[in-house]
Amino acid sequence: MARWLGLLLLAAAAASADITKTVDYALIEHQAAWLRHPVYGDPSFDAFERADGNPIHRGTPPYEWPVNGFLFEDPVSRHWFLYVGNYLKGYSLTPDTPSQCTVFRSVDQGQHWEDLGPIFAPEEHLYEGEVSPLFSAPDVSVLYAEGRYHLCFDWATKNTVWANAAAPPPEANSGVGYAWSDRPEGPYHITPRPIATTREQKPLLGKYRRLYASTLIRRANDWLVLTLTDSGPYFGWALIGMSAAAPQGPYSTPKLLLHPESLDFHPPLLEFFPAFVHDGVLYAPATSVARNRNFQTLFCTALEQAMDPEAWAIGQLGSIWHAGPAEHEAYGIWGQTFSGFVAGDGTFQVMFPSRDRAGNGTINRAFRPWDTPYRPRGFVLSGHSGPSLAYLKRRGPAQELRLELEQTGTVRLLWDYTAPLGPDRPRSDASLHPLMLTRHAALELTAQGWALYEAGDDGERKPVAEGTLPAPEGTRAVDLAWQEDSQAVLRIDGAACWSGPLRNGPGAFALFTGAHSRAAVHRLAITGPVAAAPITYLYTEALVGAAQNMNDWEEQSNPVFRYGTGAVSKASGVQVKWNIEGTGFALWAPRGPEYGSAELYVDGVMSGVLQLHAPAREASALRYSRAGLEGTRHAIVVRARTGRFPVDAIDALP
Repeated sequence: MARWLGLLLLAAAAASADITKTVDYALIEHQAAWLRHPVYGDPSFDAFERADGNPIHRGTPPYEWPVNGFLFEDPVSRHWFLYVGNYLKGYSLTPDTPSQCTVFRSVDQGQHWEDLGPIFAPEEHLYEGEVSPLFSAPDVSVLYAEGRYHLCFDWATKNTVWANAAAPPPEANSGVGYAWSDRPEGPYHITPRPIATTREQKPLLGKYRRLYASTLIRRANDWLVLTLTDSGPYFGWALIGMSAAAPQGPYSTPKLLLHPESLDFHPPLLEFFPAFVHDGVLYAPATSVARNRNFQTLFCTALEQAMDPEAWAIGQLGSIWHAGPAEHEAYGIWGQTFSGFVAGDGTFQVMFPSRDRAGNGTINRAFRPWDTPYRPRGFVLSGHSGPSLAYLKRRGPAQELRLELEQTGTVRLLWDYTAPLGPDRPRSDASLHPLMLTRHAALELTAQGWALYEAGDDGERKPVAEGTLPAPEGTRAVDLAWQEDSQAVLRIDGAACWSGPLRNGPGAFALFTGAHSRAAVHRLAITGPVAAAPITYLYTEALVGAAQNMNDWEEQSNPVFRYGTGAVSKASGVQVKWNIEGTGFALWAPRGPEYGSAELYVDGVMSGVLQLHAPAREASALRYSRAGLEGTRHAIVVRARTGRFPVDAIDALP
């Protein structure tokens, strides 16, 4: 404990030596000061612009959810083709209405689109060895090579239901298929045998089996299929690779390329599909399936090294995509992630799926310069089905806060923020843990007015002041300044609204948007001797980071844990993982007679053994610390060794 506190005191001393200055964290040069997270949210500086005519397609019964797609430029005709995956609402699987792929064509580079209908012939197709015909086949990727159009697709037999999709019985099946055509619009001819099937797939890492969304890629001497696979109750998603000498196969045994169980930094809750190639680099965008649906990661590798897991890297972590204010983007990116290509003029042309306010799927188009992924000023933070919280890795106290934004719904500017971060549950549709809404002061802006409040350890809001405001016309400007006597003055749109005593401590800053709310921030300037801020993560961050099955864990509300809540393992062989940003960390845990030992790995290297057994129960305390780590992103893995082990919190050192 003394070592860790000493490090923090050194950081504080360095901060106190800083002269007072003003920094605008809405400028691109300060982009790295923001924490981006698959669950909490992503303040995105991306430069995407929306195309005219969105949405291209909107879901209607029975296909309320067109939420996946693939955008393809035909190198022969130069026409654009958009392959849309059409689902029933809720991804429902029924024996009467199959999920299906339809294709749209544009002869004027996306200005107008013609619906050409389904890509497969209506006749039933029975794969060799199957007793039930291929039925649902919604998601595809297409490429042109050697005078033919090649298509890779996911499929399920007619008798497949969600109850047997992950572990199909002998009479049902799903997997990855191949088809070809002489025309990009089809019809496509399905081969007698599929590329791979879920029934025949041996679970990778004992959990990854169901095979679905796939991309087919031509390499110099072979063909590559990148396939998404899930782990059911573990709520982990992995990208696997298969290669073959011919597009129809036979393909090599599936190989794990990207997955959360690795000992490297890997954001959780990410689904991969579809991939694309540009200038010899293979890119695999991935989208978070947390409740927000506003976080993306772009993985990449040299194309010819794609089957080597060590060759993959994170090319862009967050700040890739922002949701627009239109009603047909009400749910952010929803379904899989964007799909596209780099056109001859250097623009990155993409389609993206979303859902409108009524909940129906929409298919849309956007673009940006390929070599200019960011705008120089301004970011967007949005909450969709759930709220977002963007944590600024800087701490106060501040002398002045200036915020200029366009807002929809509820937006809060937070300071003196000392709450821990973590998902409310380690699974899909995760949102902010209730503890994330504790321990801070805030200014809340709504359509009705403003409110200043303070939140304590239990999250209960203590009102400070409030007032009404006219509806904003364009940009809203907020100025909050403290005097030397701790008196604060609040001005909104140039008018003085309030003055009085107001909390202003050494905690961090953050921005919050409520569910179905949005903040387009043009300026967030902070004046003061601001220093780098540590980040504290809860146990739920470690569980979701390692794709854990909650049947193997017992969540406990107990004062023995640092924040009164934690988890204890019930099964052997389990592990947890925090993906952190910083130069060091401090790991907290209780000790007691029911606990054993666990191995600690830092960036893949075993770094110690945690001895958590004690004759009597001991409250959570610092059990291991490390400083001076090279680089910014790190993976901290704790793996059970003997007996049960408790999971509590970790501090990331800036």
